[in-house]
Amino acid sequence: MLLVITAAVVAGVWFAFLRASGAARRAAPSRGALLIVPARRRALPRLSGSSLTPPPPRLSLFASDGRPTFIDVWASWCVPCNEEAPMLASLDRSYGGRIRFLGIDVEDTRDAARAFERKYDIRYPSIFDQRASMATKLGFFGLPTAYFVDRRGRLAAIRIGKQTRAAIENRLQLLVREQSGRR
Repeated sequence: MLLVITAAVVAGVWFAFLRASGAARRAAPSRGALLIVPARRRALPRLSGSSLTPPPPRLSLFASDGRPTFIDVWASWCVPCNEEAPMLASLDRSYGGRIRFLGIDVEDTRDAARAFERKYDIRYPSIFDQRASMATKLGFFGLPTAYFVDRRGRLAAIRIGKQTRAAIENRLQLLVREQSGRR
């Protein structure tokens, strides 16, 4: 009996932590859609946090230059984050002029996070969010989580878990097209 109760509790905790937050479910594109329809997008909160590697000392989620933003929530100890990192570094170099890349490092140490960035040659800035408070305000629930933000600061897509290059690149291309006025 104790084994059954323990298994039920473990399963309940596992489900609670792996289920998307209400905000993430409401913002997620419908099946088959790559981006949320612009009319249904919600503004990202105007949050800022301490830079992992200053300068600058603080970074904002909002891109003040009007570019779309790709936000990656990651940690150095996260296995899928390590698997995605080389691809994200490459995409930043490919799209860096058209898409702003930003990381949010959660539940990590500065030393481990900086070593992670050096290891994978990550050149885009990251916010150091040791307690995951900023990521929690965004509605994240697992690592890695990717946020695609349009040029107006509205959430265009959320992808949870390890992504393929094609899945990320398709959304980045759509954001670039939106910015230039092409569909």
